[in-house]
Amino acid sequence: MGESRRKFLAGVGGVVAAAPFVGLAQKASKPDVSDAFLKKLPQLMEWANVPGAAIATVKNGKRTWSQGFGVAKAGESTPVTTETIFPAASLSKPVVAYATLRMRDQKLIDLDKPLWNYLPYPDLPDVEHSKTMTARHVLSHSSGLQNWRFNKDDKLQFAFKPGESFQYSGEGFYYLLRVIEHITGRGFEEYMQERVLQPLGIVNSTYSWNAAIDPKVTWGHNGRMRASEGFSSQRGRLMLATAEQMKKPLPSWKHEDVAKAYAEANKDAPIFPNFLLPNSAGSLITSIDQYATFLGRILKPTGDKLDLSAESHREMFAPQVKINSAISWGLGVGIESYGARTHIWHWGDNGIFKAFMMGDTTNGSGVVVFTNAQNGHRIWQRVVTEVMGPDHPSGYFFMT
Repeated sequence: MGESRRKFLAGVGGVVAAAPFVGLAQKASKPDVSDAFLKKLPQLMEWANVPGAAIATVKNGKRTWSQGFGVAKAGESTPVTTETIFPAASLSKPVVAYATLRMRDQKLIDLDKPLWNYLPYPDLPDVEHSKTMTARHVLSHSSGLQNWRFNKDDKLQFAFKPGESFQYSGEGFYYLLRVIEHITGRGFEEYMQERVLQPLGIVNSTYSWNAAIDPKVTWGHNGRMRASEGFSSQRGRLMLATAEQMKKPLPSWKHEDVAKAYAEANKDAPIFPNFLLPNSAGSLITSIDQYATFLGRILKPTGDKLDLSAESHREMFAPQVKINSAISWGLGVGIESYGARTHIWHWGDNGIFKAFMMGDTTNGSGVVVFTNAQNGHRIWQRVVTEVMGPDHPSGYFFMT
């Protein structure tokens, strides 16, 4: 996804030398990683060409420790802190799953009612499968749709009947965004802010863009440490300027507004979800502390009105589609079961940004890792092993 976006919106920056790595601890109690690992981490980052990372751990549903390492842009001195804003990439999806399940609890959406019955989607092919796909299929990646379209002649198509198998699909999540906007009558960003992010205390996060977070957003880096801004930074500023000209607040924009603005700025480009902002499948930008707050919330409900119902919470973490002997998919999260252990997990990959989260559903412990580099998976794999133990089947699945 990140590579195709960069073809449309070229990043800026050049090849630069790595700046010294700095570890800054905030809100730290006793770290949930060893002193020896923390001491070695900056060296691991240097070896992997990863200039910046942020880590947070969760115990019993509460964030217990977080820390930033390295710099926000290679060659400069601005440190990564626990308040640095990272593109969460596909870690956006579990938050949208939570929002959808909250809507289900409020009887605004039926997970097993065809999305077509809420809002016909003209991009879908004229086949019966288009009219049977549900929110459950989308959240469990069993819709049958491909991940993304890239070229102007690409068409949405089904690889199988919805519910029959697993195929990771961002396109399905974007259709769900359209349905959420239709049901609520609100722009997706506006709805997510008012009903999910702000109530949970995730206040410096957005699926779209706002000027206040601009100075805190990290740059991304390719394997040779070439720095460039992420898709959200580039596209978001343009959209914000357009919103001011239109005198229509950006959060209230619906798909039609976004598509129109994109078409005017990119005359020859196809108007595909992969190039639009906000995008329910991958455009959340947030800090490590705020995402860890969300992870804690879904791992260990607090008993307040923001919790999912018992049924929705159970179904989120219940296998909906089996992938192999150790991996299945729930509603918005991957599930690994190996030996006596069961974890939820999800990766994030926007090309020059890599992220990962994992949680233990039995004791409410977990970890979130954000990195600002193409090689960031080489860091989060080491962190997850340190915090959650070795031998995770999810680490093999995501790479295939």
